[in-house]
Amino acid sequence: MWKSLGWSSLGLLALLAAGCATYRPDPLRPEAEAMALDRQDLATLVPQRSTPCEGPAAPGGAPFDLSDGLNEAEVIAVALTLNPDLRVKRLESGGAQAQLIQAGLWPNPEIAIAWRPGVGGATGAAVDADFLLEVLRSSKRAARKDAAAAGLTQVQAEIVAAEWELVAQVRRQRLAVLAGEQTLALLDEEATLRDRALETARRRRQVGEGTEVDISATELETVEVRRDRRKAETELASARRELNHLLGLPSGYTLCLSESGKPLAVTAFNDLADEDLGRRMRARRFDLRALEAAYEKAEHELRLAVLRQYPDLKVGPSFSRETDGGNFLGLGAGITIPISDRNQAEITQKENERQRARATYVALLHRLTAAVREARGRLQRARLEVEAQEKDVLPLVKRNQDLLERAYRAGEVTVFDLIAAQQRALKARQAHLASVVRHQESVIDMETAMGLPIAPTAAAAAPEAKEK
Repeated sequence: MWKSLGWSSLGLLALLAAGCATYRPDPLRPEAEAMALDRQDLATLVPQRSTPCEGPAAPGGAPFDLSDGLNEAEVIAVALTLNPDLRVKRLESGGAQAQLIQAGLWPNPEIAIAWRPGVGGATGAAVDADFLLEVLRSSKRAARKDAAAAGLTQVQAEIVAAEWELVAQVRRQRLAVLAGEQTLALLDEEATLRDRALETARRRRQVGEGTEVDISATELETVEVRRDRRKAETELASARRELNHLLGLPSGYTLCLSESGKPLAVTAFNDLADEDLGRRMRARRFDLRALEAAYEKAEHELRLAVLRQYPDLKVGPSFSRETDGGNFLGLGAGITIPISDRNQAEITQKENERQRARATYVALLHRLTAAVREARGRLQRARLEVEAQEKDVLPLVKRNQDLLERAYRAGEVTVFDLIAAQQRALKARQAHLASVVRHQESVIDMETAMGLPIAPTAAAAAPEAKEK
């Protein structure tokens, strides 16, 4: 008997070991990881994802055409493919998938072996063996699987929400780079004008028409402009490094944007009523979807906690052998008697977690509703500001400059008056650039708050359709 039992035990152990996972070491090599980050290049990069979306990334595609620089869509695709923080976030789905697999597994059986020698003058001994399986109720198993599935849905929605947040950051930083280039170009023009003014002041002083005060004041203005230019150049370099960081590229990588050197475009968008804003936001904000899944998970976990207050039943075959040669085979059972512990603590905890999940969802919904309406208000104000600049301020400045140029050619005004008019025109262009940047930032904020792009007006969409 003992020999057969030993062989049976060895066979069972071999069968169990056949399905076990094996450990494969994969040590972390900091220098190799740092070198890999420094070698990131867009020349051979194949984008894995162009927009935030649910599901796995789609492999394939073609490398970027870097000859004309990257447009906004290509910059977003680079960030969604290379950003290291986003890669960390995506790996969280692996843990949620593992929990879903675990929730669908049946409990492992239990083997109990007992050896009882005779006592009180009894001779011989008895050997008992029980093989017990937990009778898992279908409702309990379904609750476990539903909770794990909701947890996976929550993690996937959080990943897409993180992708949308990264897209917003990349778009803002790309705008900061383009605006910085425009600002630097305007400051270069202003520095040229200041140099002309300084040269004119010195010539006037040489012929006795000016004073040292004029030269000193002009020199001070020139120094201030060059100081502003150095500051703008530093800020532009910092903006480029931050954009590279968001894209997952080395900080010193030379990134070319297709819109560099071009005026920033301004597009008019359709206004939306409060009902449309709320409906679109609730449908497209993935952080709201994540909290909806979190509430569903809390519901299923509470249901599972309530089911756990009832005792678990274990049944299976039971074998007994006595030394006098008698063998006995029957049915064994085990049950937990819930006298004092009826899972009250876990039920109370899960009820609280469900209430907290609901409150968290309501708080975020309230905050996002206010944010999307405020974003719409900022967009409306920014559009009015741009229109005022383009319809009122810039035409007046241009008309005044033309009049002064004709007056200068006619000898009616001095070169100082002409340079002053050119400086006013430059200041107006700088103010217009700032209003355009605020408008574009408001568009990004509006689309981020809604979770999807907003539609341009029919008049604004018509030229784009013709270009296509």
